Amino acid sequence: MRHKAATAVAVLGLALVSACGGSGAADGTIEITGLDYGFAGVPETAATGAELTFINDSEAEFHEMVVFRVADGEERTLQELLELPEEESESLIEFQGVLVALPGEDGFNPEAEGTSVTLGEAGRYAIVCFIPQGADPAAVEEAMAGATEGPPDLGDGTPHAFLGMAAEFQVEE
Repeated sequence: MRHKAATAVAVLGLALVSACGGSGAADGTIEITGLDYGFAGVPETAATGAELTFINDSEAEFHEMVVFRVADGEERTLQELLELPEEESESLIEFQGVLVALPGEDGFNPEAEGTSVTLGEAGRYAIVCFIPQGADPAAVEEAMAGATEGPPDLGDGTPHAFLGMAAEFQVEE
């Protein structure tokens, strides 16, 4: 799965521009917080149709929250899926959405101009951050403001997902 596809989605978009329910699953709006390097607020289970929002609590790192559903019957760990070549992992996941956030800011979808990701059908889900360690938030901010042509150079640091910024949860009806 590597980081190229999801990072490209977020970066291209940037260049262009808990309540508990009766089932015990979190529903309504679920606030996820990005940390250096992890996620806080990830429920064990969430209800279909719940909305994920994202806040970047870092003082220095740019973060994203890429949300995807893992194919039914797939039993490999999230770490194993992340280590697969992109060509192999593409058939094992279904992209749900992405929210990006500069340090200390709320997340937004750079392509749809939204501020949440809606969870789809029931199943196994994951959230990850593919931004490389040390990516310059100022370069990202310049690209978002249209001050540079094309996506920003995020460098070649270790993707945050491989530093612990990856989490799983179940979505239930």
